[in-house]
Amino acid sequence: MKILDILREDAKTPYYRIAEKVGIGTTTVHSRIQKLIKEGIIERFTTLINYEKLGYDAFFVLGLSVEPDKIEDVAKKISEYDEVQMVGVTTGAHDIVVEVLGENNKTIGKFINEKIKTIEGVRLNPGSIDISFFTEIYKHTHGIKLVK
Repeated sequence: MKILDILREDAKTPYYRIAEKVGIGTTTVHSRIQKLIKEGIIERFTTLINYEKLGYDAFFVLGLSVEPDKIEDVAKKISEYDEVQMVGVTTGAHDIVVEVLGENNKTIGKFINEKIKTIEGVRLNPGSIDISFFTEIYKHTHGIKLVK
């Protein structure tokens, strides 16, 4: 768990540094990480990008109401779009919640009108699509601290 926490914070942490922090040998760290990969606990190593510095200033959450028999199909279709960061089926006010990244409000409007609204099963009546723009993000992570 300690190794996973260290890698979650910085996947580029050298094995010798992990070994120092955990109190085991570098070879042991290497073999444990390889085991975590083999068992599918570590699926991949990734890079966290500051999209705002690349000109993507609009990050928003989209809540969608969908025909009950189309929820899975709609979620799978939405997950194919490059703009989409996360898709989740929910039990809340909407059936599907989507995190989307765009350059600006115009590109987001175009994305919703040309891609989301055209998917069979997405309800288009008032209140069926809710959009919330992030103005500030204080935390956005892909995991929780494993060691207490």
